[in-house]
Amino acid sequence: MTNSTDGEILHELLARERIKELRALYGWHAARGDYESIVQLFAPDGVFEALIFERERKTYCGHEEIRAFLKQSVFPGIVFPLIHNDIIRVKGNEAVGSCAMESRTSQPNLPMFAGYYHDRARLIDGRWLFTERRFFRYLPQFERSGLDFEGNPEKGLALQHDRKPG
Repeated sequence: MTNSTDGEILHELLARERIKELRALYGWHAARGDYESIVQLFAPDGVFEALIFERERKTYCGHEEIRAFLKQSVFPGIVFPLIHNDIIRVKGNEAVGSCAMESRTSQPNLPMFAGYYHDRARLIDGRWLFTERRFFRYLPQFERSGLDFEGNPEKGLALQHDRKPG
């Protein structure tokens, strides 16, 4: 925000807060099984990607595909997503960033899992909406995206995927 006007600073701060709320709403609706409200958090041409049932990465494009996926995988009171560690970079009416997600569950047969999202959002008709939301696991096994928090290829020590303690 160096050499920014007050208006630019205000726009960026408001954008960050609205994007944090966008992420929080995603978790709120997921905990309640409200897949339709989750779909409405995405731009009409938005993309959602994740590792599905530990087998394969899948990408869902647009409201119809995202809705069909969520309808079969999001149910009330099963998974409780906790979103934190927000990183958000705003450039005009576009934003990119990452956040962590811990998922708690009320079901003894479902494991807890955690991960991180690579998000892109855009201001559309006065609302910030996801244009891309890609989920990668931390637990039970670390799934590397190969990207930094701005969606660029990793650099430096982050590239050393095989580094181990000791």
